[in-house]
Formats: sequence, structure tokens, C-alpha cells
Amino acid sequence: MATSQNQLRVMETFRSIFYTPIYVSISGGFWESAGIDVTFSTTPTEYPHPLSAINHGAADIVQSGIMRSIIAADWGAEIVPIHFAKINSRDGFFVLSRHLSKPFDWEDLKGSTLIPVGFSPMPWASLQSALKKHLIQPTELRLLHGLSLTDAISAFTEGEADYIHLPEPYAGQLIQQGIGQLVISLGTENGHIAYSSFAAGTKFLEQRVEILDKFMSGYSKALEWLSSAEPEEISGSVTQFFDKIPLSQIVDAISRYKTQGTWSPTADLNEPEYQGLQDILIDAGMVIERQPYDRVVTTRFFR
Repeated sequence: MATSQNQLRVMETFRSIFYTPIYVSISGGFWESAGIDVTFSTTPTEYPHPLSAINHGAADIVQSGIMRSIIAADWGAEIVPIHFAKINSRDGFFVLSRHLSKPFDWEDLKGSTLIPVGFSPMPWASLQSALKKHLIQPTELRLLHGLSLTDAISAFTEGEADYIHLPEPYAGQLIQQGIGQLVISLGTENGHIAYSSFAAGTKFLEQRVEILDKFMSGYSKALEWLSSAEPEEISGSVTQFFDKIPLSQIVDAISRYKTQGTWSPTADLNEPEYQGLQDILIDAGMVIERQPYDRVVTTRFFR
């Protein structure tokens, strides 16, 4: 548990512009104004993901894909971390083309070589769902699985693949360099889904209601600011978290995410978004049984 009534340990899976609502909450002083002292960190290597950090008492609140709680429940876990506030309401990954001499058509993917994201299973499941909606089976593509992010970008740059599947800011870097051209936004393609959210253990949610209300108050104000601020202003707020990325690339990435509605102005994690994500997991064979919404999500802190 946190060491005082006003302290919270918040942990992210990894650093990504996709999680801008978290960084805005910190840099904009929204949690501080709500009376919370937040200690923020990225999941250390000894934990495979942040939900494990919760289970080992190393974090109070974590950013996590809700798929992990759904999968754990599907595997038979009686108790899973509960998600209580939305961070991303759309997929944040993109598909770039190495060569594009005509308007993109989904049929162009058949017989092509594509490098899918390799560091997390959910993005690939989401891309598979989009492919199948356009009557394309993953087996109709040559897939270069198993590459690290660095190796994937290198292989694409050297012409070993026709398409690559990436999040920001890596997609934006290749676009700015003239190496790749954006052809698919999975966020636009797959619509509103409960992609990433804040989660905590059941005991913490029951015992720390007061500080969680403060957390949500500050976070809700951060989302309101984020929804009305311009990309340049948002970029200035989060640049401290991305000191190795040129400001122009941060601005472009945030513009793309804002344009497709990646970040909702409210934190409510509603059931249609939850079921939309669960549809993708079932279709990809990642879960067998549909898990009830109220087993994985609490609406107690929605505003």
C-alpha cells in the first residue's frame, strides 16, 4: 500500500505517447491539485506486466490493457485486477506501406509481406480483426513475426517488408523520413474499444475510496483539458517524458491520435467498448468464454 493517505504509486506498462492522458495528469498538476502525491514509474523488468506489480504490492494503480484481466478470468482466476477508468478508447497502432504508387486498397495486402507488432498480443489481435472485416485472412499475408521493435523498423527500412504495424512515435518517424506512408489507422478502423485503462486490486478499491475519488477528480479535469487543448500545447506538456524525440514528431503523433478520437473527454469505461474489445479477443482465439462486464469493470468511480 502507499505510505500515506495522500500518496499513490502509479505504474505504466511502458512509455508511449498513446498514454498521454497519464502524462498530462502529472505535468499539468491535475492530481496534485486534487490533493494527491503521485509516485509515477514504468514497470520494472522483474514484473512481466503491471498487473503482476499490483499482485506483489509494488503498485497501487496501474495502466494496463483490460485484455489481461479478461484472459486471466477466462483461464479460471477467481479474482482479477479491476479496471475503473478509461485511458484509451481506440487502438493506437497504424499500418504503413513501404511503397505506394496508387490509392491503398485492402486487397493490396494479399500476398504482401507485413511485420506485425511483436511486443504485445493485443495490437496483432486488433489488426487481425480489421483484416477479417475486409475478407482477408492473416494466412494470405507473409508475416514476419518475432522481431523486436528495433529489428522490425530496420527490416522495413531495408525493404524486407511491404508493410509494417507500429504505434506512435515510430510510425510518425518513418513518415517524416519518407520511408513509410500511412495506409491504415486501426483506431479509426475498429472504432471505440476499451483498449487501455487504469486498474487496481479489489482490496485497494474497497479500502481507499476517498483517495480514488480524488484521483478521478484530477484525472477527469486532465481529460477535459486534453480534449480542448491544441496538439502543440499538449506536446509542450508531455515533452518532458519524451526528451529523446523531436518536438515536431510529438506534435504530429498527438495530432494523429486526437484526429481519430483516441482519448475520450470522460473516463467512463462503458460496456459497449468493453464488449467490442472482447469480440476481438474471442475472434483471435485469445479467450474462449465471454466474461461479464461487472466482473472486470467497476463503475463506482465514474463521473
